[in-house]
Amino acid sequence: MKYKIFISSVRREFEYERKFIKQEIENDYILNRFFDVFLYEELSALGASPKEVYSEEAINSDIYIGLIGSDYGSILESGISPTELEYDLYNKSHNDALIYIKDVKFREEKTEAFIEKVSNHSYTRFNNRYDLMNEIKESLGDFIAKNLRNYRAFDSEILLNSSCDDVDLDALNMFFNVLDYEPIEKIRDEKGLTKVLSTIRAGEYVDGQFRLNTAGALFFAKDISKFNLSHQVKMVRFFDDEGVKTFDKAEFNMSFLKLLEEAELFFNKTLVNMSQIKGFKRETIQEYPFEAIREALVNALAHRDYTITTAAITFYIYNDRIEIKSPGRLVYPLKVERLEENNPIHRNETICNIFSKTTYMEHVGTGIKRMKDAMRLNDLEEPEFVESEGFFKVIFRSNEKGNGLNSRQKQFLRMNDVGEITIKEYMGMFDIVRNTATKDLNDLVNMKIVDKIKDGVQFIYRKTD
Repeated sequence: MKYKIFISSVRREFEYERKFIKQEIENDYILNRFFDVFLYEELSALGASPKEVYSEEAINSDIYIGLIGSDYGSILESGISPTELEYDLYNKSHNDALIYIKDVKFREEKTEAFIEKVSNHSYTRFNNRYDLMNEIKESLGDFIAKNLRNYRAFDSEILLNSSCDDVDLDALNMFFNVLDYEPIEKIRDEKGLTKVLSTIRAGEYVDGQFRLNTAGALFFAKDISKFNLSHQVKMVRFFDDEGVKTFDKAEFNMSFLKLLEEAELFFNKTLVNMSQIKGFKRETIQEYPFEAIREALVNALAHRDYTITTAAITFYIYNDRIEIKSPGRLVYPLKVERLEENNPIHRNETICNIFSKTTYMEHVGTGIKRMKDAMRLNDLEEPEFVESEGFFKVIFRSNEKGNGLNSRQKQFLRMNDVGEITIKEYMGMFDIVRNTATKDLNDLVNMKIVDKIKDGVQFIYRKTD
């Protein structure tokens, strides 16, 4: 059950603040789990009178947020404004109204009298909507602490239907293979695996039995679906830049470390890794540095909003870019344009704690920098970070000029089931003229990516091993 918040104010004066409060609460990963915000202006036409509707909502709300500025508002037949009426109705059965008074140069006389009336409550002054929202979040946090003393963050919730039998030993071995925290190895050798799991906060003992928590299941469970956790990752390789024609796709529901391994296999299978001869050595040049892609995927797993059950993490590879998108907005007060400036703020602290013990998250809070550095070292643009419609997305763009390949050449090289091709076949595949096809293929020959072999009256172009 969620607690209902009623926002009371002169609507025309606080139009933007009212919407902002509702939006920020809905986008906050903790507050959204506990609170619903009522705004009268968002209701569609009802049979009841406006006064009846907002009066009933004020009476039945769990939390009252009152905003007072300069205007008192229209006057009802009773001689008071709707805002004051809402306060009176709520105050009859509650004594914990949250009042916020905006600093303004002028107030109506009735507004001053209303402030005097509500001064039996402690109230807070504010200058702008951001200051206001900080104060509201602090008050709502106190409400949670007071009323929900046993609250656990989603990723630390204990799964009472779990046991040691649910632990996948292969996943645990993978964890030790990427472990970057020596004390854990000592605990494993001296005290066993359940002690390791409890030490890294993947679970705890309940009534003498070890139980996994949500984070522990996501990392180490044999069958994560048993616990109804939404953790899917969809991977798709498209033929084009628009995401219309699919080349390959996969969907994974496995534990985190196995998933990262599968992601690397998918990446290597569907992207171009060019082999070039430099001197006497053959060097492989990746289209994208996988360390940057993996960093983005680890961040998506670590920071996604797992309470959103209707969307998956998506790992989409287009001809000209890679996009990794995860459900959930950035945690307040993080902003896209200031990601590197902020101290680490985690939606899923337990998940991040486990990742931090591995080489996948060497220093918490430095992932953005590592992605940028990896792209620059490969002569590629820095990744783009976008927050939109409840999702956070990282975009990696390729550089055709840098690797000398156009989209047709890349697509041909990605086709694992096509090892060789004629000029005529290449023309038909991409609907291009002979001169263009010949230039494409001869360029690949010059790069020593493709061999040109005489076969009777025609040439065959065969990918090098």
